[in-house]
Amino acid sequence: MELLEKTFDLLEFVLLQNGRPVTPSEAAESTGLPLSTATRILGDLTARGYLDKVSRKSGYAPGPMVAALANRDNVYHRIALAANEPIRNLAAKAQSPVNLAVLRGTTRIMLVYSGSSPYWKPWAHLQFTDHASTATGRLLLAALPDKELAERYPELHFDDWPEVTSAAAFLKECARLRKEGSVRFLLDKRMEVMGHLIRVPDYPVAAIGFGTPDRERCEELFQASAETARQIAFHLKKNFSLF
Repeated sequence: MELLEKTFDLLEFVLLQNGRPVTPSEAAESTGLPLSTATRILGDLTARGYLDKVSRKSGYAPGPMVAALANRDNVYHRIALAANEPIRNLAAKAQSPVNLAVLRGTTRIMLVYSGSSPYWKPWAHLQFTDHASTATGRLLLAALPDKELAERYPELHFDDWPEVTSAAAFLKECARLRKEGSVRFLLDKRMEVMGHLIRVPDYPVAAIGFGTPDRERCEELFQASAETARQIAFHLKKNFSLF
């Protein structure tokens, strides 16, 4: 099981380099595997089409199976298709990176993201557990049933969520966010963080979020975020029967 987890870690490391080839030594260092084991796994993934060997010197890059599987129909793929253009437009308007995420167990997974310029460097990973300090994290927690929220409360960290001073306060805050379907708060006294829930029948709950230092445009951007969430939900409802 540990070797299987390391194999996934290695594959994700290669995929997250945005097309830059990865050498066996880089792969070994990133996963903590012996160089010989990392080299063997890279070869196995290449044989199955998940990676391409660019050259002996350059290393390995994503292969055709990655794109083939990513384009298979499923609810997460549909969410990504519906969200790509609206998220990109919102990022351009906000001049700030915007993302859409879903919650899987205790982990928040970023499905769609866009930067504000071609030179923006994407996140180095796509799984997160820092829910309290992010718009998507707070919203996705709020969408959970109260019983599950109460069970999770002792394991969460609320340093960036000052309104949460007890389990009762946490449930109250989540109930408010769930009802409003949106969040907006100040982080580090300079960054306005905001986002909206996307709840469509037959789909996992998703949330969009971003931060902006442009305090003068906060209300305008908050309304743009709400419109983006509406567009994504509309596309999902409209195209559900087309897939």
